[in-house]
Amino acid sequence: MPTTKPKNLSFDFRSGQPIPAWVREVIDTHLAIEAEDARSAGSLGFLARALIIATMPYKDPKTEVFKRQNGDFRLRIIAGYEGGIPYGIYPRLLMSWVSTEAVRKQTPVIQLGDCLRAFLHDVMDLRSSGGGARGSGSRVTEQMKRLFGSLITAHYAGTQQQQGFLLRNVLIADELQLDDAVLTGLWTPQQAHETGRWQSQVRLSSGFFEECINNPVPIDLRAYKALRGSPLAMDVYTWLTYRMSYTQRRSRPIRWEPLMLQFGSDYGTETAQAVRDFKKAFLKALKLVLVVYPQACVEVRDVGVVLLPSRPHVSPLPVQRDLF
Repeated sequence: MPTTKPKNLSFDFRSGQPIPAWVREVIDTHLAIEAEDARSAGSLGFLARALIIATMPYKDPKTEVFKRQNGDFRLRIIAGYEGGIPYGIYPRLLMSWVSTEAVRKQTPVIQLGDCLRAFLHDVMDLRSSGGGARGSGSRVTEQMKRLFGSLITAHYAGTQQQQGFLLRNVLIADELQLDDAVLTGLWTPQQAHETGRWQSQVRLSSGFFEECINNPVPIDLRAYKALRGSPLAMDVYTWLTYRMSYTQRRSRPIRWEPLMLQFGSDYGTETAQAVRDFKKAFLKALKLVLVVYPQACVEVRDVGVVLLPSRPHVSPLPVQRDLF
């Protein structure tokens, strides 16, 4: 079977339709990454491993409990905030910021101030509240409350001991302090005398903080940001760079059905049509991911995908190998 190679990629948009701006950004990001690596560019970020192996939903599941499965790994998210389960691009980007701050500063207490404001502006491209309850600022605030109020269980049910997965009914955050003044300051520039006036913060639970600092998965925040037009592409990117950090030989075919359980919450039950729909969406996302991460060697087969040894997108930190 042929290996998917970035030089053969093309985007099959309908004739006469312009390429979306965020797709152009993906292509521009590829050129920037080729010119300068993540560490040199100051775009080195991290994600908690548990939320890469199995991911958050793409759309509002409108339920109090959400489950993902990846082989013997199970992820369960329980809503701890009346708004519901976190979903979409905002909690993914927020989680990358929280995980990165925890790793960089080695503290579970993350201050919400100038650093978060810069992240919202530079990585999320949010410059203003967007106005009203449906504005981008309001949506981020809502997702922040959903994310930091969630209760998660990351459980490995295999016969081998999976060191590191000790998340059993663990809150992502023990405490979230937010008030209207702080939220307003996140979207609008502060006056010099107001800087540091508000000290809002999130305190990560000890279990989740330990997962962040003991098993951080390095990513390039430029790539993660560029793919924000597709939450599925964001997840495929982090999964691939994580898998390639320990893939030393050609993998067995990873079938579409288990991939759908891991990534495809919006495709319903495992009917033949649902699997076909998921396969189509996954391959579209993979094509985008390979633009920013062309070193990933992936074979696409009728039954699934095969991973070949590849250089990780960001060099891994000296942490333990994994089984997934």
